[in-house]
Amino acid sequence: MAITLADVAHRAGVSEATASRVLNGRRYVAAGTRLRVEEAARDLDYVPNRAARDLSTARTATIALLVHHAQYPAHGEGTFSSRMVDALSRALGHAGYDLLYVPIDDAAVHRVGGLPTVRAGRSDGVLVLGPAFPRASIVGLAASGRPVVTVDNRLSGVDAVMADNRPAMATLTRHLIEHHGYRRLACLAGPSGWASTAERLAGVCDAAKQSRASVRVLHARQTTMRDGGEMAGQLRLEPPDAVIAVNDAMAIGALHRFRGLPPERRPAVTGFDDIAWAQLTDPPLTTVAVDAMRMGAAAAELLMARIATPDRDILPAREIRVPATVRLRRSCGCSDPSAP
Repeated sequence: MAITLADVAHRAGVSEATASRVLNGRRYVAAGTRLRVEEAARDLDYVPNRAARDLSTARTATIALLVHHAQYPAHGEGTFSSRMVDALSRALGHAGYDLLYVPIDDAAVHRVGGLPTVRAGRSDGVLVLGPAFPRASIVGLAASGRPVVTVDNRLSGVDAVMADNRPAMATLTRHLIEHHGYRRLACLAGPSGWASTAERLAGVCDAAKQSRASVRVLHARQTTMRDGGEMAGQLRLEPPDAVIAVNDAMAIGALHRFRGLPPERRPAVTGFDDIAWAQLTDPPLTTVAVDAMRMGAAAAELLMARIATPDRDILPAREIRVPATVRLRRSCGCSDPSAP
């Protein structure tokens, strides 16, 4: 049976990535480690698969974009994801890359590393949009040596682009408390394990704690309009003063559900993202605006830098934060967009 790179790594007591760096002549490997790998390769009479090596180092000028179908459905819930994809496509196109859009269903989120589109020889790098992918799946893909950047998700050891979630949501919450006098708040959140949800919820709780306002937190499996409507239904018997949703889709679902309440019992509702539909709701939605185009461009630049860097698999993970800005409209109780 042929000796593999995994056999050499096991014999030397190192990871496959480290063994690969040594055998491919890369720098930044400790002398003792390099010696153990070289001795293991000689002892096992290891012969590299040159065809596979050539394939793994070949450039394809293609970037794979993984998108979870439930988080960013094809039919859309506004235009946030489409603006981000447009920015990615433009930035990558200017640099000579094609963008391959890969929708992922629930059955595939745990095995993205095995997808043909993310393998060496099929794409040069991978962009992962949204927090719905399991941590182990994406971290494992990055650990295998593939250049990976996550957008709207933060994982240890992986390059990421995130909105400035926590301070922006804290600013919005302080506005609800200080300018409108709302004391009983509810937050419609996604899964607690999602980084963006956790950061936005933390911002709400920061401001509420400072003002001694109460916050009831409801978590959903996803963050769609349907989820927002279903959770708003749980609040109809005893509506809070204000409902703070972690994205606009949930906020719009909640607004629609609350229309069945008498006007004097309807809570204020706010969102996050500032999708195109936010200005078209009745009343127009107060939200936090995130520059999706800027996030997409930043993610493209971060991934291209990772691809172009020698010994990229030992380069520390980097994170870019994109500012977010509160947009005041009538859904929070303001009379006009210029309210303080």
